[in-house]
Parts: sequence; C-alpha cells; structure tokens
Amino acid sequence: MALTASLAGALAGTASAAQPAQPSPSQKDTPAARAVAAADQAVDSGLDSLVNSSQEQYERRLVTPWVKDLYSVSYERSYRGLPVVGGDAVVLADGTGKVRALQSASAVRIDVSTRASVSAKDAESTSRAKLASVDKVESSRLAVRLKDDKPVLAWETVLVGRTKTAPSRLHVFVDARTGAFVDSYDEVVAGTGNSKWNGPGPVTIDTTNSGSTYTLRDPVRTGLSCADYSTGTVFSKSSDSWGTGNPTSKETGCVDLMFAAQKQWDMLSQWLGRNGVSGNGRSFPAKVGLSDLNAYWDGSSVTIGRNSAGEWIAGIDVVAHEYGHAIDSNTPGGTSGQESGLGEATGDIFGALTEAFANEPAPYDTPDYTVGEVINLQGRGPIRNMYNPPAVNNDPACYSSAIPGTEVHAAAGPLNHWFYLLAEGTSPGGGKPSSSTCNGSTLTGVGVQNAGKIFYGGMLLKTSSMSYKKYRTATLSSAKSLDATCDLFNKTKAAWDGISVPAQSADPTCTPSGQNNDFSMSLSPSSGTVQHGASVTTTVGTTVTTGNAQSVTLTASGLPAGVSASFNPATVQSGQSSVLTLTATANAAPGASTVVVKGQGAALSHTVDYALNVGGTQPGNDPPDIDVANVQAHLTQFNTIASQNGGHRRAGSAGYTQSLAYVKGKLQAAGYTVTEQNCTSCTYPSNNLLADWPGGPADQTVMFGAHLDSVSAGPGINDNGSGSATLLENALVLAQKNPTMTKHVRFAWWTDEEQGLNGSEFYVNQLSSAQRSAIKGYYNFDMVGSTNGGYFINNVNSTTAAPLKAYWTSLNLAPEENTEGQGRSDDYSFQQAGIPTSGYAAGASARKTSAQATKWGGTANAAYDSCYHSSCDTTNNINATVLNRSADGVAYAVWKQAVGGETPAQDFSIAVSPSAGSAAPGGSASATVNTATVSGAAQTVALSVSGAPAGVTATLSPTSVQSGSSSALSVQVGASTAPGTYTLTVTGSGTVSHATTYTLTVTGGGSCTPRQLVANGGFENGSSPWSATAGVITNQSGQTPHGGSYKAWLAGYGSTHTDSAAQTLTIPSGCSTYRLGFFLHIDTDEDENVVYDRFTVSVAGQTLETLSNLNANSGYVEKSYDLSQFAGQTVTLKFNGTEDQSLQTSFVVDDVTLQVS
Repeated sequence: MALTASLAGALAGTASAAQPAQPSPSQKDTPAARAVAAADQAVDSGLDSLVNSSQEQYERRLVTPWVKDLYSVSYERSYRGLPVVGGDAVVLADGTGKVRALQSASAVRIDVSTRASVSAKDAESTSRAKLASVDKVESSRLAVRLKDDKPVLAWETVLVGRTKTAPSRLHVFVDARTGAFVDSYDEVVAGTGNSKWNGPGPVTIDTTNSGSTYTLRDPVRTGLSCADYSTGTVFSKSSDSWGTGNPTSKETGCVDLMFAAQKQWDMLSQWLGRNGVSGNGRSFPAKVGLSDLNAYWDGSSVTIGRNSAGEWIAGIDVVAHEYGHAIDSNTPGGTSGQESGLGEATGDIFGALTEAFANEPAPYDTPDYTVGEVINLQGRGPIRNMYNPPAVNNDPACYSSAIPGTEVHAAAGPLNHWFYLLAEGTSPGGGKPSSSTCNGSTLTGVGVQNAGKIFYGGMLLKTSSMSYKKYRTATLSSAKSLDATCDLFNKTKAAWDGISVPAQSADPTCTPSGQNNDFSMSLSPSSGTVQHGASVTTTVGTTVTTGNAQSVTLTASGLPAGVSASFNPATVQSGQSSVLTLTATANAAPGASTVVVKGQGAALSHTVDYALNVGGTQPGNDPPDIDVANVQAHLTQFNTIASQNGGHRRAGSAGYTQSLAYVKGKLQAAGYTVTEQNCTSCTYPSNNLLADWPGGPADQTVMFGAHLDSVSAGPGINDNGSGSATLLENALVLAQKNPTMTKHVRFAWWTDEEQGLNGSEFYVNQLSSAQRSAIKGYYNFDMVGSTNGGYFINNVNSTTAAPLKAYWTSLNLAPEENTEGQGRSDDYSFQQAGIPTSGYAAGASARKTSAQATKWGGTANAAYDSCYHSSCDTTNNINATVLNRSADGVAYAVWKQAVGGETPAQDFSIAVSPSAGSAAPGGSASATVNTATVSGAAQTVALSVSGAPAGVTATLSPTSVQSGSSSALSVQVGASTAPGTYTLTVTGSGTVSHATTYTLTVTGGGSCTPRQLVANGGFENGSSPWSATAGVITNQSGQTPHGGSYKAWLAGYGSTHTDSAAQTLTIPSGCSTYRLGFFLHIDTDEDENVVYDRFTVSVAGQTLETLSNLNANSGYVEKSYDLSQFAGQTVTLKFNGTEDQSLQTSFVVDDVTLQVS
C-alpha cells in the first residue's frame, strides 16, 4: 500500500510505445473518441488482416491526429503474454467513427511453444558477437519474433556499443529453442549530408532567455536544443547573437541546425498536420562536433559531424534527414525490420520537404531534390539524386528483387525516385529537371506538399517489417482518404508503377466519390463460451464506409467439430446487423478456436474473427475452499526472489521482474490469456500483468487486482505479496474448476503502486469508454495477512462489496470500513474513472483499537502490521488465519459475481455504445443499445429508458428486441434544458432484468460569467485550498518564484521521492473558453540524455502533459491547456513530481490560473 494518500492522486498513463502521452478517448463524443472507438472495435473484431484469438491480444499504443479529421491508431500485439515483434497493426479511422484503412505487419495466427530451452545468458553471448564492441547490455526479454510470416520464440537482447565505423543500439534476436541467430536491427541510423549557411542573413532562430543568459534551447519546440559534442553542454552566452559565420565554428553549426530543425517543425505542423517531431509536441536534442564525416540519429538525439574541409554539416537537408529518422521511429511500426533503403529515403524525403518549405533563395540551400549538393562532402558533389538516382554511384532508380540485399543508401534510390515522380512528374518544367519512369510512362505531379501528405499518410499506416510493396498499399490508402475524386490515388498508383513496384492484393481501389462502395464489419461481443448442448450469440455489425449501401452475404468458417453457425438474416444491407448463433452439440470438440465471419459485398469482402471457447462444467453453488498452504507457498517464492535480488521486489527491479515471471508462468500453464502491459509513465518503467479467463460476456467484466511490487526497504511479503499470492491461488483454482462463467473475469497484478498507484492508473487511462463501461466492478486486495490484522472492506456498505461482506459476516467477523487505505491503493485508480470498487485489507501502520481487539483478537494500541514498509516484512510477517479468511472471501466473491449456478437458464446482457454523448440545448445525441444472449436461447427483451432531466426526451426504436439484436437510442435536448451532466438508465427486461447507463452532457446554452477559478494560485496565502506534500508550498531559497515570495517546489531532493499539489475545482458549463495556465521552471543536475525524473499535470485523472529532466530550462516557461472537455464537472487539478535515487531535478510551479469566459 502506498505511503500516504497524497501519493495516490489522479495520475494518468501514456500510451505508446515507447510511448509518449497519447489521448485516451474521453467519455465525450468527440471526433477523436469516435475514431479511436471504431479502431478499437475493428481490432477487437479481427477485421480483415487483424487477428482475434484467445491466445493473442492487441494493445493500443499510439493515436496520431492527421488532416481532414483522420486519426492513425496503432497497436502492439502479444501472444500468450509475450510481445510479438513484427505483429503490430495500425488502423486509419475518421472522426465520424468509420474505418478508412488498416494494415497489419502479419495476419498469421501464432502457434509456438512459449517455453525457452536456451537461457537469456547464452542468447546474450550469441548476440554480443554481432557488435565490434559492446559497452553494455541494455535489456533482454523473451518474445515472439514474427518475420516473413514465420513466428519464432526468441530472446531479444538490446546491446549498446559500436560497429566498426559507428555507434550502435542493436536489437538481436536469438532462437530461444535452438540458440541460433534469427535476425537483428539497429536503432542508430547513420548517414552523410550537407552543411550550408542559411540566409539571407542574419537568420532568425528561437532561443531561451533567462535573466542575462541566452541558450540554444527552443522555448516553444519542446526538447530541441544544440550542444557541443565534446562537452555535451548546450551553448549559452550573454547576448542573443549567435555564430561567427565561420563554417568550422561549432556555434555556427548549431545556428544552422536550430534554423533547419525549426523550419522542419513548422513544415510538419503547417503542411502535414503533425505535432512536432515526436507527434505529441516534442523534438529531440542535438550535438555538433563529431569528428567523423558523418551525421546520425541514435534513437534519442541527433549528432552532426563534418565534411572533408572541416565544416560542420548542419544544412537543411542533412538536419531534416536525421530528424526524418526520428519521425520514422515515432510513427506506427517504428523502424524495426524495414526493407533496405526505406529509412534513408524517408530522411531524404523530409529533407526535400523542409527545403521546399524554407524556400531559400540562391545562393543558399534552394529547394531541390538532391542530397548534400552544396557541401561536396568528398569532392564528388551530391551524395544522392532523387530525380535521377543513377547519377550518383549508379544507385538504382527502379525496384527489383535485388533491393532487399542492396546497401541502405543505394537502396533508397527507387523510393526517392517515386517521390519525385509523384511530386513533380516526368517533365515538370519551370527549371526543374525531367525524370524518366521505368515503364516509359508520362506522369504529371501533384506538387511537393501533396506528395508529402500522401507519403506521411502512408507512414501513419506503417507497421514493423515495412517494405516497398507495403508502402505502395499504405500510400494508396492515404491518397484515397485525402481525395474523393481519386486524382491523387491514380497519380500515386502511376508513380509506383513508374518505379516497377507491382500491384498488391491488399491495394485499395478507388472510383470517384459516390461510386466507390465499401463497408466494414464488427462483432459485439467478439468472444464467448458455449456449453455442450447450448448456443451463444453475437451481433455482426456492418457500416458503410464509402459510397452507398450494398448487399452483404454472411458466412462462417473455422468452426470446430460439433459446432454449427446460423445468421439471422444471412444477407443484410451494409449499415444493418445480423445475429450469429453458434450451437454446440453434446459431443462438440472442447477448447478454444477462431470462427472467421466473412461478409461478401458486390465487389469486395471483409472478415472478422470470433474467439470461441467450447466447454466448461456447471459446478455446484458453493465456492471452493482455498488452501492457505498453497498461498503461503507462493509467498515463500516471493521471499526467495527478494533475497536473491537485493532484499526487495521494487517495481522495475530484477526482483519485481522475477516475481512477475513466476506469476505469469503459473497462469499460462493454467490456460489463461496473459498479457504484460508496459507502463511507460511509471516512476520505474515496468510491466503490469493481466490474466483473462476465457468465457463470460466481455461487456460484463469483473476484475480482481493486487499490486505486485514492494518498497525497496524489504521483500514486501504482506505488502503486497499477500494480495498477489491470494489472487494467484484463486486464479489457479478457478482454472482447475473450469465453471460456466456468467461474467468475464480478469485478474491483474499492478506495478509501481508504491510510487503513487502508477501501474493501475496507466491501465485505467488506456481504456476506451466502452472498455471502462464493460468493467462492472473492481476488487482490490492489499495487505490481507497482517500479523495484528483487522477485517476491513473498501466501501463496505456498497453493492459491489456485498459478497465480500457476506462472507466475512458469515464468520461473525463484523468487518469495518477501510478508512486507513482510502486513496492509497489501486482501487483509487478505478474509483477516479467511475468504476465501482471494493476489496479486502487487514491494516497497515494504523493501530488496532480496544474494541477491535475485543472482537477480532490481537493487541490493542499496536500497529496492524509492525513491519509495514520495513525489511522485516518477510514470511514471518503473515497471520495465516487472516490470510486464509481473505483467500476464501475472494473465492466467494468470484463465484457469486461471475460463476454460473444461480444464473437463470436464459440470460442476456445489455450495453450502450457509445456510453456517453453531448448535445447543446436544441440539439440531439444518439447511441445504440446492444443486447447479447449470455446463456440459453435468445429471448424477448423489453427496453426502457429513465432518468432524463427536464427538457430531455429519450426514445428507443424498437422498444422490444430479441437478445442479440440492437435498438437505436435517440436523445432530444430541449432549448431550455440546463447545461450539466446527466445519467440516463437503460433497462432491459426479459426472464431477468439488466440495466446500463448513458451519460449525457448538455453543453452551452447558459450564460458564462468570466472569472478565474483557481484559488491561491500564486501560493502566497498559505496552503489552503491546495492539498500538497509537506514542504512543497514554500518561500525557501534555492528556487526563485515566478512572482511574489512563494511557489510550489516539487522534488529537488536528489533521492527517491514523490511530491504533489492538488486542488479540487468546479468548472461551469456554458462558457466558450476554459484555459488552464501556469508557469513552470525545471532545474536538474542530471547530465545524461535519459529520462530519470518526471513531472505530470493532470485533470480528473487524465494527464495533460508529462515532462522530465530533459525539459530543464533556465527560467520559467508558461504552460497552457484547453480544459473545455471538463465543462460542467468537478475535477481535481494535480501537479506531480517524482525523482529517482540520485541527482536532483526540481519542478517549480507558480501563478496557476483557470480562466473561463
């Protein structure tokens, strides 16, 4: 359990991979939310080349807004909990909720053993042979390497060192069964380029000023700076006049770099709709002064070298080329496994785009399509020619089967040639050079800006193992999405034909708007369990994506023996739905399988996948008794792991990783679908562990969770090995019993709880609104074996707590509310998202009262756990009786909440999609009410809606459906309806009744009184109403306030520490502007280009931005955020700062305002 309530505030996670903060779909009906929901549904349903299997999962990582209300949504794939390298996917959806295109790295279903025969250490030895010198082994993990549609269980080892000629960060894959080398790829991308003074001079660059000091650090383009390669120090001086004009001056080289990088940033925003190099408002630092004739991107920074004359090569095309590699790394799929030449050509294309955007006159770096044309690196002119690749080194201009084996710079030739043909055509005129095609055709260009949009759109559909042929398909989808007339599509296609990249089966087709009829498909739910002699249903939805509706014929394949499928109806018009019924005979083959549902239209077909589980026996009504000796055996294992790894199992440590591996191995052997979720925003980045038991409706999920990490002071056997072991044994018993599931059960083991509930908050903030709505309850178990324990239940009198309370009450324990733990464990993350919670706890450092000692036994006025957060929290720190009663209570809750026996023979589920919407007075909102048959045969369900406020009318059409069918919910908002947030209840009545909710936000319509909402935002009037860690609000010297005498100084200790400051705000409806602002100064002693210390600002549990020691600045920077999405809500504004174990970073906040008008 976390130390104090202040550590358990509403932090939010980030998505992506590796990932910078990404927008989670909010409960508001925004274009982004609709696009992401559509993409999530496509992935959940296994649309077309996506895979839906009980053994495999996709996790959303990156949401990238594009132009024309389009959004790229990327996903990473896992198999039985192992990451699949080369299995990622990306979906392009629009703001109306339609899927426009998708691409997956591989559609192959994986079936490999997950048990390694070769050790990680042996794989490391094999990997080391692939580098000339190894400085360190950065990481090692077991994964499935999927390349050329061939899956291999492999150790992925990341080595940092050097090749014979350049630095390297090499990923090496070694077969975990045979020990053979599989393949590798390098994150460091080295190239050569052009150094050219920009002009006319003097050029203008953005720099940072603090007092009398100026630095080459961009105040707006976060992360961009330029330093001396030799010292690593960012250039600074007393004046804002930079450079000497001497091309051998490093300072001059940095001026050129800053100018080029800032122009590229502006081009990305104004031409391509991208928010910075990273895609989420960040760039990356650079250094000038490498002695080599080279420049490179190393995965986190750019380094610039010299030419043969000793001049620093920081010209526009070189700088934009290297940052082009950064864009490649920070778009879906990254650069893993790319075909030779694609990465270098990507850099060249961004160089050409940036030159065109800067549009410098002669004699400066004028727009052209040659690379390094001015610098004359080694006396031989340009290093690449995009319109005539053979003009330099006889690079190929046409694609052939030889390209994959061609040196990477030469292999860029065909893609460079394609881009020129697309942008300019074969005979552009106006002084631009002609370019011949490989098939003799004559082409007309679309212009460099449109060509850039088409190529960047293709990058947003990129997956790992990208190839020339996949880029053809991706850019055709991009062009089709940009232009309904098909002109861009046809010219893109002609350019690919012009460099001999052949047509692909996955290529889209395009006819002018109104004639191009297409559709997508989905399943709700996309998985289920059928018992022998019974049936299960799912709704097959179709949506018109372009053109007009068409007839779609539905069929199913992949059925296991003894299972039949029927559709009602078997043919629909796109836009309509059908009910698929899967019926199992008494002798149907048990186990998991994938049923492929195909929709055949007039010219095109699409598929979705249904994950079917056949089997499960109906147990008696009595929950099982959990053997406490088995729970204690798990605790012994945790204790052993800690003793072998420094005495603790802190998040991110070897002890934590081995604990997770132990739990994961047990679950996989028992048949769970196990997923590791990487918490990129955690103080100690590490993985959550999620385990799903097959069966039960996915839209009715019950979760049971416990944090797996300990503090660094001890092994954490009670805190929280006890909760983790209790859940593990319950999960194993559930698998052993294999009962009929009336709800879906998911177990979770959280990381980084002790640093502020970070793992669970990351998980919750990655959930879509539909996924949140599907979780009907979350149960948390933290410290359930305290030696002087009590019997405490979170939200003891709630409906969710009823089974936990009923069991302990049956033992005459008279449980009490868990007041000590409120806000201090992972249930708080779910509370903040509106998910019902409960759980058990036996107490931490608080003291047992005399009354409690009388009814429960134990020692009055002594701590429930005298070893809380101490080295003595070992297996000797467990009360077996308390532990046993907790473990049995968990089983009771699992059985009562999710296991058959008391469930009617006929049952159904009900859900609303989307679960929330908004409308202004006089407007309307709509949603779909979906039903599904959970057990027995389909039945008639009468639908009704209640809870509408005055002025709002909610209707359903039809008002009665067969379970498995849907109804349209229409909400009309009267002109006089008061703005606010309202909850409508949709009830379905059949043999039983079920209900779900729809959240309606009525916006605008009211008057707005302009005002400032934050109280004491300058911290000059004491601490109230702020809730802050001790010492945060201070006038202490060492950090200067922005104004006045006080400020909020978070962190700055140079040791492991977390600080926070929070204030609750009520944000009115009816205003047009909601602007949060504050001033932030970041000061650090960290001297490496690595994120060690973090600062987050969040509202209502949603992270607005995450910054780190890499964002250090010499003065205050003004931050500003739009909070209109929180109108009409009462929310918590929170600043949070965390530090690692050494070298201080201070995050200083002042003058906080929230202005509405």
